[in-house]
Amino acid sequence: MTKVNLIEIVHPQMDILFVALNPPVNSNNNGHYFSNNLSFWNLLFNSELIIKPVKSKLTGDDEVFRQNKINYKNAIYGITDLVHDVVETNSNKVRVERIKVERILKIIDKHSVKKICLMHSSVGRAFHEAGLIKRSSDYGLVGKYKNTLIYEVPFHNASIGEKEKFYKKLLK
Repeated sequence: MTKVNLIEIVHPQMDILFVALNPPVNSNNNGHYFSNNLSFWNLLFNSELIIKPVKSKLTGDDEVFRQNKINYKNAIYGITDLVHDVVETNSNKVRVERIKVERILKIIDKHSVKKICLMHSSVGRAFHEAGLIKRSSDYGLVGKYKNTLIYEVPFHNASIGEKEKFYKKLLK
């Protein structure tokens, strides 16, 4: 089993907690989320969740998740993986158990989280199967857990046009 080097970034209070599926090999090896290319960071910029573009795929974590200077209205964003203990690039090989969803709920219970953003169809499916959301054919607001709104969005490298409009829904 590959040692997990990718560490979640959570804060006592968060405007948005992004929940991806799991650490892929490249991101785990270099210890930075979304570090294969700039597509995720460009998506955040184009959807106005950040006000300046991220220039390096290896600094995005620091600029967006550890700091908030470039975040929309200085919002506090966090990042974690649903399956945070399995390193695998092929998402079809990642198995999600109910206990993984419960771990995310514990983060929400411990921290003040306004919105969570489910960023992969497997993450959305796991929350749906846990009875926390109702999935629809369109992305956006899909549920609520206590005071936390739950949004589902397409993954940044999904072949869906105009992904920005789905991420912009997080601003409302």
